[in-house]
Amino acid sequence: MSRYGIIVNVDRCAGCFACAIACKEENQVAPGIFWEKIKRDENVRDNVINWFRMSCMHCDDPACMKVCPMKAIHKGPHGEVLVDQQKCIGCKMCANACPYDVPVFNTEGRTSYFGDKQPLVVRPAKPHTERTPGKAEHCTLCVHRTERGLLPACVEACGIHAMTLVDYDNPTPETAKLIEAARPMNEAAGTHPKIRYIARHMDAAKMAVKLG
Repeated sequence: MSRYGIIVNVDRCAGCFACAIACKEENQVAPGIFWEKIKRDENVRDNVINWFRMSCMHCDDPACMKVCPMKAIHKGPHGEVLVDQQKCIGCKMCANACPYDVPVFNTEGRTSYFGDKQPLVVRPAKPHTERTPGKAEHCTLCVHRTERGLLPACVEACGIHAMTLVDYDNPTPETAKLIEAARPMNEAAGTHPKIRYIARHMDAAKMAVKLG
């Protein structure tokens, strides 16, 4: 068994948005919709500005899964929290329950940045890029990549290595140290996120930061 997650080293993050852009491109996320956002926290005492990425936290005990009336939210092969859009009815109960305000909904129905015009490059849709407007969507931890031995697009795009994909059930000596040092965002929510943070100038465990 494997449980994948990401350790975010806030002390390294420069807020360059490369990971957020990589996510949009890899998953062909609709205009105005972000599965991953870059957040900013200013530590006035230490005179430090912290930048860090936020997305679905892929919780071990996800609040969204408990309230979904259609059982559309389920766990992937490595503990990813995923949405079955064929079952989702767009009721937004998952968004109301999520302590991180993660689920997003393409209520405008836009799928192209070019309006009625043809896109600059026509790319055939792939299973991981096909979504129905109005239904819940969020980061999938790039399960379509990890099942092929690749890194999530955001992790691969980070040139300063501020993110590390880890397997909580099978840590290496190096990732075990990161897991030990990392803390979940808003620990009091009790959902046990697998996206966790290392930061000298920010106490993520006490922060109720939301994606929205």
